[in-house]
Amino acid sequence: MRFVKRVLVALMVMTLAACGGGGGGGGSAVGGADSGVPDRTAPSVALTAPAEGTVVHGVTLIKAAASDDVGIERVEFYLDGVLQGSATSAPYSFSWDPSGVAKGSYNWTAKAYDAAGNVQTSTEVAVTVPIYAAMSTVLSGSTAVGTVFLAGLPAAAPYGVNLVVTMPTGATLAGAAASGPYAASGMVGTSGSNAVILASSNLASGEILKLSFTNVPPGAVAGDFAVAVSAVFDGGGTQIQ
Repeated sequence: MRFVKRVLVALMVMTLAACGGGGGGGGSAVGGADSGVPDRTAPSVALTAPAEGTVVHGVTLIKAAASDDVGIERVEFYLDGVLQGSATSAPYSFSWDPSGVAKGSYNWTAKAYDAAGNVQTSTEVAVTVPIYAAMSTVLSGSTAVGTVFLAGLPAAAPYGVNLVVTMPTGATLAGAAASGPYAASGMVGTSGSNAVILASSNLASGEILKLSFTNVPPGAVAGDFAVAVSAVFDGGGTQIQ
């Protein structure tokens, strides 16, 4: 009888030991960050803006969508393989100013990183940078002065650029004068009612011209004035844009 009791006690002790001592489970988590299993799942990432083939005129927002089973640490933005900027939280975006690059086609990619160091690169998106113009306008009563900037000019600079000017109804384009590094060059060929022709053998990106306006109507704002490139010519007179 005593032998039977001892056997029963021994069985009870073994049962309690197998159950973790009766004080709750002692097992480890299965999967996840605490499982001890390395995270080798790469994030997903795609560029959402600009669209493939976009022609860029001025500052452009480069946007990406990214996701991961654990979380995104950062998204980096690359132009032709060169890092331009990054974002650490959604929405993932970067403002790109193309005024410092020459006309041509460029490829954007995005790289997404997770906390474990896994990385994924998006499909390329190609954009085109033309030779383009922008204008900053200051109004004073019935007059205004616009400072014109050119961007996208290649290393082999063009000889002539034709500009079309937009202004409020009733306003008059009163004059055009070279400015910035061209102030003493006399490069302005002619200016008409809404057009300006520039001619110089050494055009470069940057400030190029000042336009003066008269008869500016009441209520006009700076956004009512604009300038756009209508044609570009090389040194031989051939139109290249």
